[in-house]
Amino acid sequence: DVHVHSAYVAQQHLDALANGVANTIKRKATSDKQVLLSSQGEVTFSLGQLVQVCTSDVSDTFKSSHKIIPRWSAPRRVLSK
Repeated sequence: DVHVHSAYVAQQHLDALANGVANTIKRKATSDKQVLLSSQGEVTFSLGQLVQVCTSDVSDTFKSSHKIIPRWSAPRRVLSK
């Protein structure tokens, strides 16, 4: 009985992980579609260009301690495509 319950719990964990991955793929597809339909469309960068990366995990929170954290990374150079 314990082995069956352990197997059931393990399967539930795997199912939750699979659902999380499927949800992430769906959200990425929606985001990609919105980018392509936007006025700018897809933005491509050339080798050697300087770019900055948005730290979206900081942007999406309302914690007061995050108000002074930079929302963009330091400039980075594009090294490969």
